[in-house]
Amino acid sequence: MFSYIPLIPRLRALMSNRTYATQLQYRADEHEKTRKPGTIMDIFDGLHYRSLLGERVVVGDRTYPHNYFSDHRDIALGFATDGFAPFKKRKLTAWILLIFNYNLPPEQRFRKDNILCVGIIPGPKKPWDADSFIYPLVRELLELAAGVSAYDALSKSLFALHAYVITGFGDIPAVSMLMHMKGHNGVCPCRMCSIVGIRIPDSRNKTLYVPLSRRNHPTPTEVVEYRPEDLPLRSHEHFMAQAKEVEDARTEVQREELAKAYGIKGIPLLSSLGSLRFPQSFPYDFMHLIWENLIPNLVLFWSGRYKGMDEGQPYVLSPHIWQDVGTTSAAATKTIPSSFGTSIPNPAADCSSFTSSTWSVWSLFIAPTVLRGRFPDDRYYNHFCLLVKILNLCLQFEISEGDIDEIESGVRKWVVDYEKCVCPFRFEFKQRLTQSMHPASITSTTLNDFRRARSRYTPSSIFLTKYGGWDHAGRHGLSP
Repeated sequence: MFSYIPLIPRLRALMSNRTYATQLQYRADEHEKTRKPGTIMDIFDGLHYRSLLGERVVVGDRTYPHNYFSDHRDIALGFATDGFAPFKKRKLTAWILLIFNYNLPPEQRFRKDNILCVGIIPGPKKPWDADSFIYPLVRELLELAAGVSAYDALSKSLFALHAYVITGFGDIPAVSMLMHMKGHNGVCPCRMCSIVGIRIPDSRNKTLYVPLSRRNHPTPTEVVEYRPEDLPLRSHEHFMAQAKEVEDARTEVQREELAKAYGIKGIPLLSSLGSLRFPQSFPYDFMHLIWENLIPNLVLFWSGRYKGMDEGQPYVLSPHIWQDVGTTSAAATKTIPSSFGTSIPNPAADCSSFTSSTWSVWSLFIAPTVLRGRFPDDRYYNHFCLLVKILNLCLQFEISEGDIDEIESGVRKWVVDYEKCVCPFRFEFKQRLTQSMHPASITSTTLNDFRRARSRYTPSSIFLTKYGGWDHAGRHGLSP
């Protein structure tokens, strides 16, 4: 049975506690004083938050006289959900609903004691109608947007407490569920842009792939090649218009056809919150995208273990070389200070024991050294080093506009070169590599995470992925 844990009483309790009320001034006080124009240090430097500052609060058909975050006590929140397996067999899942308090200082907001769980959807599978479970939360958030009475321990007076959710995140299936989208298996799979997937011709494989270039596809496509600097990005207005068109379809057949074409299944309940923009408020999760997807897949490519389809490819390392890479990697952690991260297992022996933390340590600090001179062609090593450079830029605590420009151009080059690293004459092989590495997703991630809603998402994602082990997850704090 699902039990909802109210949010408003807990926010009121925080404001009535002098210690917490002081910490909650970080957004309006400490951050604003230390903010550097042109440098992104936190989510409050993102375009989305800054754009809300001059907007009136609208709830339903009513426009209120106050702007978003016009009071120094207004609270910025993040919402996240993900499925986790409470039992060892991992066949049954439950879904946790978490609220993150961005008003707290960065070193505090992701700690276990400061995470607000508003409910756990019992499962045993993914919820069929997630909106029915988040409805109580949305009702409270609408009340908070209008203002609820609370006691301020600092001024020792009653005031109108406002709180606004400005971002939502999780892995791709979880966010697709919140946004009412088809997700990564749809014809229009990307929540950030309208890139269209294609299938392998003359094949029973129904999987859709999303390469930038379709020049080698034997069947003519509407778009021959997508330019990474000019992707068909979705806007909030266009997203909501398409969602309404799907919702207003006269028949189920027409509704399904529109949903398939747009990748949108209907109007999401979260769209009733004026502080959210679709899809800009739902950036791709850095941890899942990089440490749980991209890096492990690259390792599978290099070791020739990607679904048994890499035999004879020029990027595959010889078995004895890969074994040496694994042995050297595991031994290297003995000489690396623990402050750089946890020790890692042997990637050539057992990748299943790797976590997002160990993948990050290996790819950033160990792999660039142990892979040097190992590939038959240096272009594969240079390509990986470009990725590491981009990741290091992304993980800085302060990111300048120049850094963002470098990240943007670097990602575009990396994605284009990624496709060039695959034999250009065998379409079925080329598409295999691009299935798990949607270039639009990568590009949108860098732009949306930093320019619109830059925050350190990895810690909060670890809470989602590792919820079954609170003690382990809580120790991550702010570690990127």
